[in-house]
Amino acid sequence: MVYNEIVNVYINTDTHYSSENLLVTMFALENLKEDKRMKKWMYDCVLETPGTAEAMFKNKDALVGKLVDLFLAKDYKKIVMVASGSSYNIANCSKYAIQNYLGVKVDLINSVTYAKYDYKFHENALVICMSQSGKSTNTIEAVVKAKECGNDVVAISMVPDSPITRYCDTVLEYGSYGPGDDVFVCRGVPTSTLYFILFALEAGVKKGAYPKDSYKKRMKEIEMIIHEMPRIREAIDQWYNANKEELWSMKRAMTVGIGPSFGPAIEGALKMEETIGIPSNVYETEEFLHGPVYEIKKDNAVFLLDMDDTMHDRVMMIYEGLHQLTDRVYLITRHPGNSDKRVMTIDVDACSLLLPMLFVMPFQILSSRICDDCRINAITVYNYRFSQAIKTKAN
Repeated sequence: MVYNEIVNVYINTDTHYSSENLLVTMFALENLKEDKRMKKWMYDCVLETPGTAEAMFKNKDALVGKLVDLFLAKDYKKIVMVASGSSYNIANCSKYAIQNYLGVKVDLINSVTYAKYDYKFHENALVICMSQSGKSTNTIEAVVKAKECGNDVVAISMVPDSPITRYCDTVLEYGSYGPGDDVFVCRGVPTSTLYFILFALEAGVKKGAYPKDSYKKRMKEIEMIIHEMPRIREAIDQWYNANKEELWSMKRAMTVGIGPSFGPAIEGALKMEETIGIPSNVYETEEFLHGPVYEIKKDNAVFLLDMDDTMHDRVMMIYEGLHQLTDRVYLITRHPGNSDKRVMTIDVDACSLLLPMLFVMPFQILSSRICDDCRINAITVYNYRFSQAIKTKAN
């Protein structure tokens, strides 16, 4: 349906529609057209990720220098990361790298939970409030509460001059905004995770908390990861093609991860929910066995993340056991050797704390391509009206 046809529908009905309703509906219907722009944009953001990550890495000193200086100015013992949505998932993707490389405890708190219930003074702590858009009303309120409690607060956003800058004295940019829009944060999640990893390594080596030889090794691994992103993307496309008909018919998804793989698992569930529109639940690996595993139906898909050596044997035990319940078990692993078509191997020889940047990619690509192949439109007039009604974003 083209614009003039839409207008005729409105003109020839007795129902009164405001100009806003007309424009919003035209916007939604335009996204339903066969050019499938939304889905193309999602995949384009995945394609842009290596270039953005490479530029960030080359400019790392300037990129994370302000946050490094801010952290080293005081003897902080803890970092409190406050965020919601994909920003909260980025915090989960980064948490264990920060703790390991910087040698401090990291607490993660959801923005609204902090703003309404958990606001307090954190002794010897730096509070980092994160919002990709800089518009999250809950994160802005958390900034205000954290400042009122006397905390050292820094806000980090991808967008210069966003609303959050009006509420926090110290506002930094990820440097990962890249070219054009970032649809469903497909570029922002891996590159913002990279931002915090680079911060932790730079601050850790300068503080003396992380050995210089290990620092150099991690930097070489990051370069290699960025270089390997296009190859991994192609492998994920092949994995998707081998399983696409089965993936098209899934009615529910479960993502399962632990430790450094929990962040990609959360982001994976969110990505499928907000794009494909199916129920998607995330579970910690062992908690998955305490109830959720018994809900699995034949048309459910389980995505099991196997990212580090610590839990590898246990994850593989669960992987084998799940086949007693369903065939739709998709293993995303760093360990080669399994030829099952449902296994996606991300065979990059690097520290597992760096791998969340790669392990979010299968979920981004399968969500984008399912939307494309099945003509699913992730933006509708109803979603738009709902978001306007509940006001999760500041003007």
